[in-house]
Amino acid sequence: MGAGSVAGAGTADEVEPVAPGERCRILDEDPDLGAGLGEADMVAATRALVAPVLTASGSTWVPPIYDPQTSFGLLVLEGFLGRRLRVGRAVATELLSTGDIMRPWEQPLLGSSEYSLDWRVFRPLRLAVLDGDVTTLIGRRPQLVVNFSSRLLRRARAAAYLMAISHQTRVEDRLMETLWFVAQSWGRVTPRGVRIPFRITHEVLSEILGAQRPSVTTAFRKLMAQGLVTREPDGTLVLREPGALADGVSADAPGPR
Repeated sequence: MGAGSVAGAGTADEVEPVAPGERCRILDEDPDLGAGLGEADMVAATRALVAPVLTASGSTWVPPIYDPQTSFGLLVLEGFLGRRLRVGRAVATELLSTGDIMRPWEQPLLGSSEYSLDWRVFRPLRLAVLDGDVTTLIGRRPQLVVNFSSRLLRRARAAAYLMAISHQTRVEDRLMETLWFVAQSWGRVTPRGVRIPFRITHEVLSEILGAQRPSVTTAFRKLMAQGLVTREPDGTLVLREPGALADGVSADAPGPR
């Protein structure tokens, strides 16, 4: 896999404002956010939780600003993006996709170094705006408060996990663990393994792993030579468990579930 452009990204900034009348039922789009509600409450909450929709299809994204005191955040309904934080000469990228909730108007914790923050769109975005009206409705049902808050905490847990991975010595180990994290979060099971439905450049992966891009490219070659990673014609990746290779499972056998 080369370090070329990420599939789905545009060539110019294209940020579309919320279109009048373009709205979605949040729990129809993401039913897991209603987990734990009784049948009647689920029906009522599905009808009530209607949010404006925001889209973005350019290579970079400038998030809208909503009142941080009353707005819960932005829920990713579709798409794939990266939050890139640069502190001094160091760069780290966080990947976000379907189901993630973000509050892009929140500033990073400040240290002694200068920093910059930008957002890159790797696959066109469709976002639900959890504005003040939606936040008020969420607050009326404790189970929804727990569910929506859990989505915010999920990102913190993911960041801690990837940080632990980045401390492994071998770059290929870091890369394999990171790819499996992405696959288990957003992948699709295929007869050949788990397919990551996005193209991720070596540059972006190097920013996640805390490694130099040439080292990531070398690690990719090793994993592909071992049959642990294969590339589809469209540039996306398919991962296979080491055990499947050791047991002599054919390429047409079912992948992990």
